[in-house]
Amino acid sequence: MQKGKKGYVGAGCAVALLGGLLAGCGETAKPAEVAKPAETAKPAEAAKPADSGKPLVLSWMRYEHPSQALVSDSQAVQEILKKKNVKLELQSTPQSNYDDKKKTLIATNSIPDVIMVKQDDLSNFADSGIFLDLTPYLEKMPNFKKILQEHPEINKNKFDGKLFGFPLVQKWAVQAGQVPMIRVDLLTKLNLKAPSTYEELYTVLKKFKEAYPDTFPFTSRAANGLTGTENLLNPIAFGFGSGYTNINGTKVYYDPKLKQYKFGPAMPEFKDAVTYLHKLYKEKLLDPDYATATSQIWQEKLSSGKSLFFQDNNGFATNFNLALQKKEPEAKFDLLPTMESDKGVKRNAVYQLDHLGESYAISAKIKNPDQVIQFIDWMYSDEGMKLTSWGVENTDYTFANNVYKISDATLNKFKDKPDPYRAMASALGLGYLGLGLYADDNPSIASQPKEFLEWGDKNLKALTDGLAFRQSFDPPFNKDEREKLKQLRTQLDAFMTQNMDKYIMTDGALNDWDNFIKQCKDKGASDIEKIYNDALARVK
Repeated sequence: MQKGKKGYVGAGCAVALLGGLLAGCGETAKPAEVAKPAETAKPAEAAKPADSGKPLVLSWMRYEHPSQALVSDSQAVQEILKKKNVKLELQSTPQSNYDDKKKTLIATNSIPDVIMVKQDDLSNFADSGIFLDLTPYLEKMPNFKKILQEHPEINKNKFDGKLFGFPLVQKWAVQAGQVPMIRVDLLTKLNLKAPSTYEELYTVLKKFKEAYPDTFPFTSRAANGLTGTENLLNPIAFGFGSGYTNINGTKVYYDPKLKQYKFGPAMPEFKDAVTYLHKLYKEKLLDPDYATATSQIWQEKLSSGKSLFFQDNNGFATNFNLALQKKEPEAKFDLLPTMESDKGVKRNAVYQLDHLGESYAISAKIKNPDQVIQFIDWMYSDEGMKLTSWGVENTDYTFANNVYKISDATLNKFKDKPDPYRAMASALGLGYLGLGLYADDNPSIASQPKEFLEWGDKNLKALTDGLAFRQSFDPPFNKDEREKLKQLRTQLDAFMTQNMDKYIMTDGALNDWDNFIKQCKDKGASDIEKIYNDALARVK
């Protein structure tokens, strides 16, 4: 494990981490009995000045993750009002619908005071005047300036030298990724060796299907703004030596071996990956619902024994194991070593430890930017980090001798919930799924099953050994490049979304693959690849 290590002590209660905790994660089951805020966003209004005792009122919009409800009057909201005289009016939309809602608000220039956006939102609308340019205020943000120095990757979020968003930063995190997870208890039960190659995995999945004919052994899902097809292809194509999309869904990926961006489908290794997935689909080893399955459906299948393998965020497996072991004490998902393709490629994609691809942008219509800037800078301070990561000191946790300890009293309030940590995080407003801009994940790590920490260590070792690579953030584009990318992405994305599944699902479709690639290039695939590499060359 790494990143901002410090001591921590868990208290009394076994808390299971949900996969949504981790970088690049997806959705997970929602904690029970948590009040939800209204889901209707409203346009930015002039925030009230924080003078004469009147609070600074900010409309604050972010997606609500299925694993952690966004509570409108959480403890963090109340403490921020008490400490900073800032009243946050939280507006949430379920993550599955958030991108559509956000795009509508941006397109109509009716965003709230503060809104969570992605890196490509900042890129697409950097020239629109919708978001406040933060650059003139940097000297007034000592805490954020320190973050900038410690995390130079944030500079990739600058466009023509201007910064428009406050990124979500992790103070401490466990390494996770889209890595292969399999029911090792069934390997033992069926006397099967853990697969070390994708061809061996195919054989194991066939044995699983023979033994459990009602299952679809390999399942996938749509998540994090990516379609089910994109989320299926990304780790498999990368494992075969190619790739499909970047974090934002653009149809290029950064190849760490070639040290450049590539349009993956044009590479022979990508066709190998699609051919492999077609074989799994044809033999009913791959879930036929992979293209449309939500994260909730995906979780239900893996936590109930309907599916037995996934290559996705390994953090989810702790909860799958807890659910499975209620009926089958020996049931267990575990991490497979990095598998090898038939051409000798051996690599996995793992997440960045930070969430720098997600930021909070301020509406350019804001009437008191200095006050808002001052408040958000405080969110990056040690005091702001502790409140939005741990709760109230000496009530929810203690901190002494550089060691945090979660209080028994706080943990006991949530110990009977299906997911105690996420219930606690919802009620207290903790973490990057709550109000944290500078989030420390130690509160959950302190109570994790040891297997979760072991997986993190194995993923880190794979990084060290050159068998895993972190996903890359986009390089900054100039104005002309941003305009071209908007146009090219629109036509290429629509074409590929309409056609990719047939190559996985339909016999004989791959005979037309070369023509498909030609059409992709005609619609801008090579141009997008060049734009990315030109931008990358400027920051090397």
